[in-house]
Amino acid sequence: MDLNNWSQTIADKRWPILPDTLNEVRDACARHSDLINFTYLANLCLSDPFLLLDLFRVVGNSRALQRNESIPAVEQTLLLMGLEAVVTRFNRIEALEPVPDKLDEDVYEAVGDWLGRSRVAALLVKEWLSIMGDLKVEDCFVAALLYNLPGCIYMIQRNRLPDRPLLQEMSDVFEADYAQILAAFIKAMPLPAGFNALLGPGAPNKRRQLLKLAIATANSLEHGVSRSTWQVGVDTAAKLINSTPEMAYQAVVHAVLNVARHPHVVGYTFPARALLLLPSDGKKMEMKKAAGLPGGDPLEKAIRESIRFLANDLKFERVLYYHYEHDGHMLKLRYQVGVSADSPLRRLSVELEPGSFFGVFTSKPQSFHAPASVRQQLTRRYDDVFFQHVGDQEFALMTLFGGHKLSGVFYVDNAASGRAIDDATYHRFKDLVTRLTLLPQ
Repeated sequence: MDLNNWSQTIADKRWPILPDTLNEVRDACARHSDLINFTYLANLCLSDPFLLLDLFRVVGNSRALQRNESIPAVEQTLLLMGLEAVVTRFNRIEALEPVPDKLDEDVYEAVGDWLGRSRVAALLVKEWLSIMGDLKVEDCFVAALLYNLPGCIYMIQRNRLPDRPLLQEMSDVFEADYAQILAAFIKAMPLPAGFNALLGPGAPNKRRQLLKLAIATANSLEHGVSRSTWQVGVDTAAKLINSTPEMAYQAVVHAVLNVARHPHVVGYTFPARALLLLPSDGKKMEMKKAAGLPGGDPLEKAIRESIRFLANDLKFERVLYYHYEHDGHMLKLRYQVGVSADSPLRRLSVELEPGSFFGVFTSKPQSFHAPASVRQQLTRRYDDVFFQHVGDQEFALMTLFGGHKLSGVFYVDNAASGRAIDDATYHRFKDLVTRLTLLPQ
């Protein structure tokens, strides 16, 4: 397929935006002119890459922008267009929706997933630049948002999921690397030429490096954060911004959770689920299946995958998940790894009596790490039956809440070897359970 012909074909069409975004845009534009807020409209553009694309196409042919190769601020662009022009343009835009015989539902979800990755990359590069002390972030932010759009349009046009990784398939089909596809996309739409300076070939600098690392990190979340091939990007970013790898990684977590908690489409939650649901055998897991959509309870699938990750990747020798039974106000063992068939723990119901250890522990979202010395204190202080059967080894616990509602409790230990739980492993255990809270409870 000829890249230039394809680029011109997609440039001849005005592309729809996400339905939730369209509803918010219409609500905003329906207000009295004195109440229309350009800052709010700018934030809507930054929440939906398709809306951002629609806006920047208006100014893409600007001679001033082409000459100095800059990227205008979104709010500034809206102000320059003027209220009447903005309202008129946004009122004529349509919604991207799964429609029988037009857009397959799986493709629609995959497009949302790739748009969600773009949002993660944008928030991530913004955070990394801020840590470095660079206050000029919007150009990199919007560049990250637009990076995956050619791939999304490619899927919409073909109306099927790619046979290979999306960007790789596009490179094979057009016989060009993705940077060339982006350059043709920017030229054909057209978009401000400043995007070429950030996304195209050129002399490397910290900003360009961080942008590309953020995009690569977000686009490969399903590879697994415990894999060295994924970690090397975050470690490199940490060196560039002169921070610790832990701080650089936490920026990834924050970006993923931010996108998932403000979804404009279900696919915006997929990066968070990919960060959580990692395959234990090192094989790439299909995103839709990992997300538990549809055909099952996403939370239950996520809990099972979490237990597998705790056992196989974090190497806990015993992992228990106790589900909260609301009617009986008790915890019952639902999933386990490493518990012998004749263990009383399999049949034990943990009563949440006032003043008992679990009665206190499950009263709010929290975690607890009990080294051997603390474990002995618990035995003396609480007469819970659970401690009589679980053993004397070090352990860690964490509650799982959905909002203010208790869902269950995770328990991990190394009962066979007695191996200690180091701080790094304990924090990864907490991160894992924390991410479960964003799923429907």
